[in-house]
Amino acid sequence: MKIAVDLDGTISEYPEFFRVFCKAMREAGCRIYVVTDRPEGTEDVVAEQLEGYGVTYDVIKVTGEKSRYISEEGIEVLFDDVDEYFRDLPEDVAVFKVRQKYNFDFVRKNWI
Repeated sequence: MKIAVDLDGTISEYPEFFRVFCKAMREAGCRIYVVTDRPEGTEDVVAEQLEGYGVTYDVIKVTGEKSRYISEEGIEVLFDDVDEYFRDLPEDVAVFKVRQKYNFDFVRKNWI
């Protein structure tokens, strides 16, 4: 199984969870893709940040076209906090949306 995880607003907000999750999934034979929308050529910065969090992975992909990349790579699961990155994914890709103050109203208890 191929699993994609966003960095900003996802791993960066829940690093302990994703440290444990990514390690367990890799040990179970899954491939972990960190797919983040940052400027081109920042893979080394992303790798350093992931190392600081203790998050293990197989691939780092920096792209603003996450849906296209996920579809092309045959990735089956995505964790992300921004709708635009998964709106165009096919139905067979499981999407786990990460709640943040900018996408969830914690007072009214509903998605924004």
